[in-house]
Amino acid sequence: MAAPDAPDAPGEPEAETGPRTGIRAYIALARGRLDTGRTQASDVLDRHRDEPVLDIGLRIYERDREAAGTVVGSAIAFRLFLFFVPMVLFLVGVAGFFGDVVSAGDVQNAGVTGALAGQINNALTQPTSTRWLAVLVGLTGMATTGRTLSRALAQASCLAWRLPMSSKASVRVIGSVVGLVVGMGIVATIINRIARNVGDGVTGLSFIAVFALYGAGWVLLSGLLPRPTSDPGVLLPGAAIVGASLTGLQAVSQLYLPGRFSHASELYGAIGATIVILGWFFIAGRIMVLSMAVDAAVFERFGSVSDVVFALPVVRILPRRWPWFRRAFDLDAGLEHDDDGGDLEHDDADDRDEDRGR
Repeated sequence: MAAPDAPDAPGEPEAETGPRTGIRAYIALARGRLDTGRTQASDVLDRHRDEPVLDIGLRIYERDREAAGTVVGSAIAFRLFLFFVPMVLFLVGVAGFFGDVVSAGDVQNAGVTGALAGQINNALTQPTSTRWLAVLVGLTGMATTGRTLSRALAQASCLAWRLPMSSKASVRVIGSVVGLVVGMGIVATIINRIARNVGDGVTGLSFIAVFALYGAGWVLLSGLLPRPTSDPGVLLPGAAIVGASLTGLQAVSQLYLPGRFSHASELYGAIGATIVILGWFFIAGRIMVLSMAVDAAVFERFGSVSDVVFALPVVRILPRRWPWFRRAFDLDAGLEHDDDGGDLEHDDADDRDEDRGR
């Protein structure tokens, strides 16, 4: 007589028999199709990896992921918000000293509205001791939060360029951060004034100048952050991204959101304004980190814009005549030989001989 089957050992899962049904079947099917799609996508990427557009896109994605772009961008956004609070306090305190020459009507005509306009109007009537307190507290807060913001930007640049980690925050970086943020506020006030007095048509054209100002400001700021070359030309792709993004955010904030908030202010109040500000800072911080990854990837794949500019027939004379251009744009490696294969030092010697012959 055959012995009965022994029961399964405790702890061992029961073997699955028969076809899968129900939700488990759909999950298994989805996993199989996902694995197949990943395999096909990897094959396509491997076949077309040498194409410049696809290659630079993958390089930017990999560099941004390697630098933890979302996490670092969130850290920068939080520090931007902390820096913004004492800066507003400082500006409101400074505005209080102009109470004799500035009125509430002047504030409204300048295009400053909302809670900030109310704070400035209150500051115009505050006693002198309160104004000095606001200025001192604001300056202290700006110095402290500006230092932490500068350190976060320096660390983000090191991650993007694959450099040894450095968190040095120089006074020039802190000053550049202050200048960029304050400049954004001044530009916003000017755009509001234009929109109020001229119209949306001219306001739209003025955003071209805003794009140029933001791009130039980011080149000046990021030029003080760690990177493997002193050439400012490597910063132009990221500056274009930062300039376009900040300009777009400002256009939305000044042309679209005011009308929406005028109808929804009673419902959302300060919470809605806070959400918009935090979201604005998160996008700005994320774009800053992404721009660093773009600069590093483009430089690694194509080189610097300066190499193309100084290779032009007329412009190429500048670094030969003035060594400052070679040092400032890091052209020593690219200008060792000219297009005809001649050595740069020999060309300079020939030029000096020609000058002496004349």
